[in-house]
Amino acid sequence: MKNNRRPDLGFLMFIILVFLVLALISPFFLGGTLTSSNTPVAVSTSEIVQMVKNGEIKSMVVVSNTSVKATGTDGKVYTADLDIISEQMLLDAAKDSPTNVAYSVQQEKTSIWITILGNWIPLLFSIFLLVFLFRQSSAGSNQVFSFTRSKARLYVEDKPTITFKDVAGAEEAKKDLLEIVDFLKNPKKYQVIGAKIPKGVLLVGPPGVGKTLMAKAVAGEAGVPFFSVSGSEFVEMFVGVGAARVRDLFEQARKYAPCIVFIDEIDAVGRERGAGIGGGHDEREQTLNQLLVEMDGFDPYAGIIVLAATNRPDILDPALLRPGRFDRKVILDMPDVNGRKQILLIHMRGKPIAPEVDAERLAQLTPGFSGADLANLVNEAALLAARKNKNIITMDEFEEAVEKVMLGPQRGRVLSAEEKKITAYHEIGHAVCTAILDNPKEIHKISIVPRGMAVGYVFGGSGEEKVMYTRDELIKKIAVLLGGRASEEVFLHTQTTGAENDIQRATDIARRMVVEWGMTDLGPVTLEERQDMVFLGREITKSKNYSEATAQLIDQKTKDILEEAYEMAKETLSERMERIHTLAQRLMEVETMSSDEFLSLISEG
Repeated sequence: MKNNRRPDLGFLMFIILVFLVLALISPFFLGGTLTSSNTPVAVSTSEIVQMVKNGEIKSMVVVSNTSVKATGTDGKVYTADLDIISEQMLLDAAKDSPTNVAYSVQQEKTSIWITILGNWIPLLFSIFLLVFLFRQSSAGSNQVFSFTRSKARLYVEDKPTITFKDVAGAEEAKKDLLEIVDFLKNPKKYQVIGAKIPKGVLLVGPPGVGKTLMAKAVAGEAGVPFFSVSGSEFVEMFVGVGAARVRDLFEQARKYAPCIVFIDEIDAVGRERGAGIGGGHDEREQTLNQLLVEMDGFDPYAGIIVLAATNRPDILDPALLRPGRFDRKVILDMPDVNGRKQILLIHMRGKPIAPEVDAERLAQLTPGFSGADLANLVNEAALLAARKNKNIITMDEFEEAVEKVMLGPQRGRVLSAEEKKITAYHEIGHAVCTAILDNPKEIHKISIVPRGMAVGYVFGGSGEEKVMYTRDELIKKIAVLLGGRASEEVFLHTQTTGAENDIQRATDIARRMVVEWGMTDLGPVTLEERQDMVFLGREITKSKNYSEATAQLIDQKTKDILEEAYEMAKETLSERMERIHTLAQRLMEVETMSSDEFLSLISEG
């Protein structure tokens, strides 16, 4: 971007230089100031009048009608303040003086610099003011014309690029996008055979999975310019501005073709038209209309490919998703255990990592983590190591970072003896049910140290992630969730509020088994449908397509599943009473128990 201020600064420097030259040569033309070899003696006007009458004054000079300088016959100089009356007195005395007194009037000469400054400063100020006003008016006119310009950021080849090597955990998405990369590299290969590459590719996935990173990697692999803009940057309060910015964006893209235009969060501008109350937002709909026109008017061989990202493809306008516009959809899902391992290794690059750090084990401990979550995990581990004044990040910092990200920071609250006992039996109940009914590998650590909103927790992960479950597996998962409440009832003969979240999760699974998955004798029928309100962009209600009698059956079947799982949990714990007492006592002593210690104690029984 050119600097428009340089010509103005040069002009001002020229004016200052001229001013200095004039200041240097002006003494030769203006002359010097009055000088005197004698120091004036301050006296009163009446004294000078008396000396004039006595013939002791040789000459008098009235300066600017404000003061008088009198030179005596002996060479001394006298000065006195003067007004109209005293000036007349001096004139009368000079006429009556026995000597011929020379009388003159002189204006006081000011300093040369004061004269120069007084003459030139107003002129310089006027010139500076004119230049400033001219610049302001030019900037204002430029802003008016730039208001409708696109705010897209351009990344060209001289910038550090991101390639597919920097993106992990999305191998299927990479395969889908390799064809786009190949077209951008070798467009003639497709033009010869008459093939048309998709004009638009929609990247769909939950937040944090790397949609923006994948778009940059496509541009990096292809080595083409990359325009990046957010969907919200098109929408303004003035109707027509967004449409003008869309036109400007594609005009710029045509100049740099082949290139990639990436629109992040396209649902901000591409939401279905007419979905809102009163017809929606006119400005947003005009912007969407212009985007549809631009994408439909592409030359199929122009080499401009639009990539867009969203986590709500269900609310996009159907016209945006038809063939010829965004006719290809690439899904980026949460990474599996191998993907999480690769993502962790990428974020560990360049950091002092201890040799014993096991990325595979960390991937097992972080089910459901997105790429952004894993990046935050590595950064939290580095912060913890720096806080401990370590020069290397060890496995302890990574495990603590996982707990901090999943559960929250450790709290300083100290539990009472009774609360510690209840929490210990509650968490041991969860752990025993997990080890017996689910998978012992799911247990990594048991703790009764408060962290985040949890008073205690069983933390771990086996890395075995399933996409479907049988009815028996779901019953066991509910039993694991209710294991804490069952332990309180079996061993302490009480019930506490600590099982609130466990009961909520267990009830949700049981109800979905009844109304969504058809796992009861009500039959394989969906009894509730989730409805998404397009205008609000979120689920706010569920529609019921059954009678009140069926509703009672649903409630009863849900309760039956919960009771079945609860009895399973109590039976599992009752068969191991001695071991559970030992485990609870040990947990109260150490507060945090490792999986090895837990499994060795439980296996003894």
